[in-house]
Amino acid sequence: MAYRFTIDSNTPILKHLPSARKLARLNRRQRKKLRVGEFQELVFEVSIRFGQPMEGLQLDAFVDGFINLVESRRLVAGGGGGRLEAEWVVSTWGRGSTTEEDRRAVLDWLLSHPEVAGAEAGVFVDGWYGWQDAQ
Repeated sequence: MAYRFTIDSNTPILKHLPSARKLARLNRRQRKKLRVGEFQELVFEVSIRFGQPMEGLQLDAFVDGFINLVESRRLVAGGGGGRLEAEWVVSTWGRGSTTEEDRRAVLDWLLSHPEVAGAEAGVFVDGWYGWQDAQ
């Protein structure tokens, strides 16, 4: 499991999402610093399947359009893929969580393009503590 908070590369602060008991002992500043409780940041994954292999200028134009949509909603996306499939993780720009409206807008945009044979948006997961601790 990857560590998210470290003092240096060898000293982890947290190994996983704190338990409810530990959360109760943390004050507001600690919860904010650790991005837990009311400061938890949720992200979602998007999987895309193309009908035909995408490459060159066609792929560049598609990715540029996707990035323009994401940035217009004050989101960021990381990922990529090959000629037939792509996977992206979408999160907010700065602090905060993505919303159902964000997920729906991204999915609707993807499905409106004829190059896309299929697209799925995953469930919301904790952007700092990973898919294992998703709620």
